[in-house]
Amino acid sequence: MARPLEFDKDVALDAALDLFWRDGFEASTIQKLLVEMGINRGSLYSSFGDKQTLFTAALDRYEERLRTLTESTLNRAGDPLAAIRAFLEERFVAVDRNTLRNGCLLTNTISELANTEPELARLAGRKLQVVERPLLKRCQEAVAAGKIRSKLTAPLLRDYLMTLYTGLALRGKQHGNKKQLRSVIDHALASL
Repeated sequence: MARPLEFDKDVALDAALDLFWRDGFEASTIQKLLVEMGINRGSLYSSFGDKQTLFTAALDRYEERLRTLTESTLNRAGDPLAAIRAFLEERFVAVDRNTLRNGCLLTNTISELANTEPELARLAGRKLQVVERPLLKRCQEAVAAGKIRSKLTAPLLRDYLMTLYTGLALRGKQHGNKKQLRSVIDHALASL
């Protein structure tokens, strides 16, 4: 008879997510994961599989967090530019400093693993669709409503805003200055 789990898998997965997000995939050794998750090696492998499988589960969890954020900001009714602003401010200004300094797990993963673990980097890129799809929809609405002064098409506007998103994530990691990030958001949206 198999022994019942003696730990909460969700709590352990959240701990792994936090470590991967803070330190990256490569620096998050099995030993660090075991300590952070509060479990032993056997529990890790029987409950989560190998490190890549655990990392994939952490990426899934992170994607769900981003989905919740997009649903509460980008997908809400009303002015599409206000929704875009709400999303960017919620993600980069309203968060605590530790979250800001972690950056975006998906963009971190792409940057860290593009050359060493390309499958995981591609997976992270696909998961960014949780932001890109609703962002494109709001860009289409903004262009159609004549709210964009520039001649950007909706896909190009989405790409511009995704570049802003990744840049804000990197700048947040670099210095964590929320006032500066808010100014960048204000300037970027005013330039549209």
